[in-house]
Amino acid sequence: MGCTQGLTRIFVFLANFAFFLVGAALLILGILYTVNYTKLSDAIPDDFEAIRYVSIIAIIIGSIIVFIAFLGCCGALRSNTCMLTTYAAILFVIFLIQVALGVYALLKIKDDNQLHSGINSALNQLLQAYYQEDTAQQTFDFIQETFKCCGVKGPSDWNTTPTSCGSYTTGCSNIVFDWILSSVKVIGITAIAVSAVEVIGATLALCLSNCIRNHNRQTSYY
Repeated sequence: MGCTQGLTRIFVFLANFAFFLVGAALLILGILYTVNYTKLSDAIPDDFEAIRYVSIIAIIIGSIIVFIAFLGCCGALRSNTCMLTTYAAILFVIFLIQVALGVYALLKIKDDNQLHSGINSALNQLLQAYYQEDTAQQTFDFIQETFKCCGVKGPSDWNTTPTSCGSYTTGCSNIVFDWILSSVKVIGITAIAVSAVEVIGATLALCLSNCIRNHNRQTSYY
């Protein structure tokens, strides 16, 4: 094994270790946001319903990245050109999906005013149904206790202040809006950033595969 092949193999290992970490991070982020999005589903405007699925896609991509990181390590260890080429091809496909996901997520929240207005309207509907529907009550209580807020714009929204308001004086509309906005931005930017690393990993895997093929050809001549 030549020096170039050895160095490339080391870089492939380092890239796969990085993939495993970012894949696990994306997976954890997706799970955390999915749990909260599920509980906040009634507070997300219908026009922005697709935002709920961004975190689910993040879970899927994170799981795939963890798997292919293992595949890349095996390919490098066993000097398996077929496995390395497959690994590189999968990385390029995921790269395209992640860029699309990141761009979509960032474009979807581009209209801040529409999103904010939609959240405000959804929260007002929950507030009106608070004492009539258990689901509305549970959702609003969860929002107020989790984000430490009260009412849509403040405690004055309530005729009878619920216990979940505690001593909070800040309205929930702005806080929920900021959380959704920052969550989608984090997932979108992370997806785009990780995709750049994947291109490097795929390129290194193809280089290593090519080195192994050349080495095998040279060996076969002797």
